[in-house]
Amino acid sequence: MKANGRVDILNRPNHLSFYDTPKVYTSSFQDALTGVWIDTPLSKAYFSIQNQQIIQNGIRAGVYKLSNEQYVISQQPDTEIKIAMRTMFLNHSENRNENIKEQIQELNQYVLDYCIPRVYGEAQGYMNYLKDASTLVVPMARPVYTATNKTLELKPWF
Repeated sequence: MKANGRVDILNRPNHLSFYDTPKVYTSSFQDALTGVWIDTPLSKAYFSIQNQQIIQNGIRAGVYKLSNEQYVISQQPDTEIKIAMRTMFLNHSENRNENIKEQIQELNQYVLDYCIPRVYGEAQGYMNYLKDASTLVVPMARPVYTATNKTLELKPWF
């Protein structure tokens, strides 16, 4: 698509990086339940850096699949992922000491089901913004009167 707008942000070299925030180094989220819940083997494994990376990869793959392999997004902000993880843990955790791996997979699926449609919608909105900011508005065509099928002629006796 050719840009004819005031700015050309549609054809910039790296037009698929969907965020402009600086890289924040990942840290574990082991204190996610401080004051609310005691640490358990499930919470320690669920809030680990490795599980956060699994969720990040799942979101990226889910958005890629949902967009019919059109959007390749970068990692989402860790803070947003941690908030979603904590919410799903507090709402859906069974907190049993057996089958920890299955419980983590179930909680991760809740997080992915919540995050993927939202991130995909934001990616669509961002791409529409790029298109709208890079192209001018096309004016509407003038109206056409279609109620008559005859042409009018000027009478000479006036």
